Amino acid sequence: MPETTVWLVCHAADAAMRAGTFPRAPGADHHADEDETRALDARAIAAIDAWRAQWHARLAPLAGADGQAPLVLTSPAALARASARAAGFAAGRVEALSDAHYGTWQGQRLTDVAREAPEALAAWTRDPAFRPPGGGQSFDDVRQRVAAWLDALADAQRTVVAFTHAPVIRAAILHALGASSASFRHLEIAPLSVTALRRSPQGWVWVAALR
Repeated sequence: MPETTVWLVCHAADAAMRAGTFPRAPGADHHADEDETRALDARAIAAIDAWRAQWHARLAPLAGADGQAPLVLTSPAALARASARAAGFAAGRVEALSDAHYGTWQGQRLTDVAREAPEALAAWTRDPAFRPPGGGQSFDDVRQRVAAWLDALADAQRTVVAFTHAPVIRAAILHALGASSASFRHLEIAPLSVTALRRSPQGWVWVAALR
């Protein structure tokens, strides 16, 4: 059976992320297109320029079993979309690649939540089933969504490049490994890191992405 390969790229870090602020849901404050034009600061742009010099020429020409160019996708979040565009890719938006929803924590600094709700924050860092207050999503929620998306790609037989978020990439890795969701806290996904997964007759496998 021809193989499907998925290259998962974690978006660049913006000033809010570097300050330890929980992401807002897409479109929470502004129109989506306006969000994208303002998503990247100078530091993020410089990081993406360095990433592009290393990775664009490697990923852009990849073809799947059908000989087609890679299918490039992105989370609906402005930061992911802007990262894909700055990296030189025209990407289609896919809801399954969305970040977790952080409920009432979105837009708040981690230090503030730690001061105001330390027990809840501790549960969020340990328990994959914990949902932030106000309609937030658990890691298990994200994993279920990501697993369904990955398995639906199994018959695509092509290469996919997806710009997304650290929780999504953690979920994808654990799904490929068949590992417990409780292991999510042991996976560290850096901004602009690249993770490769390959679908084979035996299922998904995690492939080391050589620099």
